[in-house]
Amino acid sequence: MKRNRHIKPHHNGKNRRTGRKSSARRNNKGPAKANSERAEEIRMKWIAAKQEEQQRKASEKAESAAGPCCASEAALNMTNLRLLRELQSTVCDRVWNDLLGRWEGVIPRAFVRKNAVHMHHFREFARENGYRNR
Repeated sequence: MKRNRHIKPHHNGKNRRTGRKSSARRNNKGPAKANSERAEEIRMKWIAAKQEEQQRKASEKAESAAGPCCASEAALNMTNLRLLRELQSTVCDRVWNDLLGRWEGVIPRAFVRKNAVHMHHFREFARENGYRNR
């Protein structure tokens, strides 16, 4: 029996392939509804607030990026120790190092992404403590 598969897949509110009811087919967008003046004012206030928030976040990000991630040597050491404890508590893949003759943990990518700000000084510290980046 020939089915009209390629013409009008939705006929009389049913899908020809599945036989299930389908919602009304809308080929074209309906006419745009005009906003009231009050709705337009509310929308413009919302847009202004969003733009202000974006500018504030951008300025905060620029201010935080200006300085180093850790203010002093003591803060850097504390951060390295904290990150090492966190890394040791996570399950890592291990790889055999032929040169040193020991197992080395591989730092997970999620950990690297999460602590990307500190990775430039933590990678060396982790390498000294038996972890590798990849």
